[in-house]
Amino acid sequence: MSTTPHVPRAAHPAAILVVEDSATQAAALVALLEDAGHTVHAARSAEAALARLADHALVLDLVLSDVVMPGKSGYDFCRALKADPARRDLPVVLLTSLGDPLDIVRGLECGADNYVTKPFTPADLLARLDRVLTTRALRRAAPPGSGIAVTFLGTPLTVTSSPAQILDLLVSSFEELVRSNDALRAAEAEREAALVRERAARLEAEAARRRADEARDVAEDANRAKGDFLAMMSHDLRTPLNAIGGYTWLIRKGIRGPVTPEQVADLDRIRHNQAHLLAIVNDVLNFARVEKRDVPLVPTAVPVGALCEGVHAIVGPQLVERGLEYVYAPCDPSYVAWADRDRVEQVLVNLLSNAIKFTSHGGRVTLGCTADASRVRIAVTDTGIGIPPERLGEIFDPFVQVDARRTGTQEGVGLGLAISRNLARLMDGDLTVESTPGEGSCFTLALPRAAAEDIAALQAAASAEAE
Repeated sequence: MSTTPHVPRAAHPAAILVVEDSATQAAALVALLEDAGHTVHAARSAEAALARLADHALVLDLVLSDVVMPGKSGYDFCRALKADPARRDLPVVLLTSLGDPLDIVRGLECGADNYVTKPFTPADLLARLDRVLTTRALRRAAPPGSGIAVTFLGTPLTVTSSPAQILDLLVSSFEELVRSNDALRAAEAEREAALVRERAARLEAEAARRRADEARDVAEDANRAKGDFLAMMSHDLRTPLNAIGGYTWLIRKGIRGPVTPEQVADLDRIRHNQAHLLAIVNDVLNFARVEKRDVPLVPTAVPVGALCEGVHAIVGPQLVERGLEYVYAPCDPSYVAWADRDRVEQVLVNLLSNAIKFTSHGGRVTLGCTADASRVRIAVTDTGIGIPPERLGEIFDPFVQVDARRTGTQEGVGLGLAISRNLARLMDGDLTVESTPGEGSCFTLALPRAAAEDIAALQAAASAEAE
């Protein structure tokens, strides 16, 4: 029979009995072994094989038997074969698809010489059979009492240990391999579990990011809707409030006819409350614009000293009315900020007005400046009621007010500081606070320091104006 190119020729052509109950697998094994140069006999059951072996005229070199078969198993067949003194030395190789390592030991227990685990490649099967046949040839050629001839990785060896020692070594080695294999399987299972956990964590992280993105989008939409509503509401309220103020002024001046002193007092109250409400509406409108970053900024080099001197004229009447001491430490002329001058003035007036509002009669309000290489800092300090520590984190939030009952002032809706800090940050600066209840507060406006070339341009413009 011709051989196929991919099947290697057997090193020791032999007569082999194949015991396999599956007709398909039996035919495949017979074809493979014959292509390798072996002479092959076949039996479809253990009983049929034992009947063939009873004919001692049948010369065989090896038996290849499946383990799982109807009737007698491969173990039973091997045990029966080894019980026959005439066939005891005939090598038996078991084909097993069982996954329990103990099945291999059962094969040794019944007298099998070797085993092949399914599934196998043709090359693996032929190499295993050649090894068994080579070892059998070595043992036949060895002188009596010289030991047991074996091959290991293709090298012939003679082992002089007793069969019991050899078996104990082999079983111990196999047991260690089984333990190692179990450890490898456990490690692989843990690795796969870790991969599953990692994938689950990654999916959860991605889901969390998606939820965060969706929440941010919802919040931004809500914030835009709030800003649009506040701006619309403020615009709609300003017109009637201005009309109230205008008509009140006309009536008070007697343009619509004579008014009594009592009516003048009432009209003054109306105008005062109209002005207060209009200020609140303006604050809401300013806050909506600042939050939407809809505030035109014109950054220039701003001499901080001149700006601080100018704000005193704005808040001076409030200081006198409240009976407060005002301390101004003149700023170094070199302190020049890069900011929008009008917005800086707006922030400082708001900070000074707050300090005045929350400082009792006889107290003190201080305005001062410091600077480093990159920042100019303007500090407004008062000796007022201070801010409780638990409120410091929210003092710049919109619609938040420190308890004004102790100062008797309830004006505003708590937007001044929120607007001021947002303006500071729009100018790449910041607004911070330090406070001790009962001792006072210090609000610090930090602004970028103007570059040397901007200061030079400012000085040049001032010189040209002076000429």
